[in-house]
Amino acid sequence: MKDDVVSSRHDFDKLLRDLNNDDWGKRAKAVYKLRDWDSPLVKDALLDRLSDENENVWLSAVNVLKDKKDPRIIDPLVKTLLEDKRDEIRWHSAYFLGEIGDPKTVDSIIKALEDKCSEVRINSAKALGRIGDKKAIDALIKALDDNDPVVRKESVFALNRIAPKKDVDVLIRSLKDNDKRVRSLTAILIGKTGSEKAVKDLVKTLKDEDSFVRVSAVYALEKIGGEKIVKPLMKALKDPYWEVRSDAATALGKIGDKRAVVPLLETLRDNNNFVRKSASNALEKFDIFKK
Repeated sequence: MKDDVVSSRHDFDKLLRDLNNDDWGKRAKAVYKLRDWDSPLVKDALLDRLSDENENVWLSAVNVLKDKKDPRIIDPLVKTLLEDKRDEIRWHSAYFLGEIGDPKTVDSIIKALEDKCSEVRINSAKALGRIGDKKAIDALIKALDDNDPVVRKESVFALNRIAPKKDVDVLIRSLKDNDKRVRSLTAILIGKTGSEKAVKDLVKTLKDEDSFVRVSAVYALEKIGGEKIVKPLMKALKDPYWEVRSDAATALGKIGDKRAVVPLLETLRDNNNFVRKSASNALEKFDIFKK
């Protein structure tokens, strides 16, 4: 038993020495193996690796320290986010700060929304959404004009997480974004707010050139509900794309407005089986097949 303890101590000391080895591969391997050691010495040694010149060693050290929930990792991550010259280190810093979720990092992450690297801006928007601090709202609204569509998409998503009811007006403008992914996500998120303010703009989105954006608009209108959306959804039963027609039929069945009965009966002759099935299921909700 004593020999095992001595051997274990020897291995531990060797791993600590390897953290300063000239070979980055050995440094990274030592970080990986030290993850299983529960010792203050390990945390202190790994904190020193947060200034490692090799990205793999740095990334391994951050992962271990994050898992060990060492709060001392936050300040070095903020520093690398704002000052490191390497794009990969900066965007990973934003990502990890989002996972940690400390509100005191919000101001620094907001600054990173203007980073020259789009991956940094993308992960900064994600991080702000995860943290959920309302002080990020103005910066995220500004990011809706970013030249990268993924940044805009993540900003829309973050805004919805932070203040889903408050910023419907901001989201509405993104229904006209030139990227279909942004438009589709925006429609879905607006639907989740249940805000009737967006109905007019969602109805316009039913004419979007992209079929999946139109599907998202149908989803949103169904979530909002009300008499105003019945006629637009009836028109959507003639959409060129079968999924729009199918979802429109389903939505009309859930709303239950009798004006939809005749259009739904006509939809039973649709050339797509899924659409016909949706129309039939919708009509069953009106009890028209019962004596």
